[in-house]
Amino acid sequence: MNEEKIENMLSQLIKMVGTMRSDQQEMKQDMQDMKQDYQEMKQDMLDMKQDQREMRQDMQEMKQDQKELHLKIEKLETKSEDRHQEIVARFKALENDHDFIWEKTARNERDLANIKRQINQ
Repeated sequence: MNEEKIENMLSQLIKMVGTMRSDQQEMKQDMQDMKQDYQEMKQDMLDMKQDQREMRQDMQEMKQDQKELHLKIEKLETKSEDRHQEIVARFKALENDHDFIWEKTARNERDLANIKRQINQ
């Protein structure tokens, strides 16, 4: 009977060791999976950081482009205003010439009318 007890105990021990070994293998696999997940998460974080850096760079470039566009618009507005002033000045000169010509024409017409009256008298 003693031998049976020993065999039962050995059998139980073998089962326990087998179960523990199986649990240990599962734990090792779980740890490897967790390490793999951690590495993937770490890589994802690095990728996200790189994407953020690139986005910041793009934003800086867009800001620079925007500043350049504002400068160009200001230059165009200044140029447009200068041209407008030049055109207004030319129109004013034409208007003055037109008024002068009309005054001179009216004066000449009066003078001609006076001369005609004097000749007819």
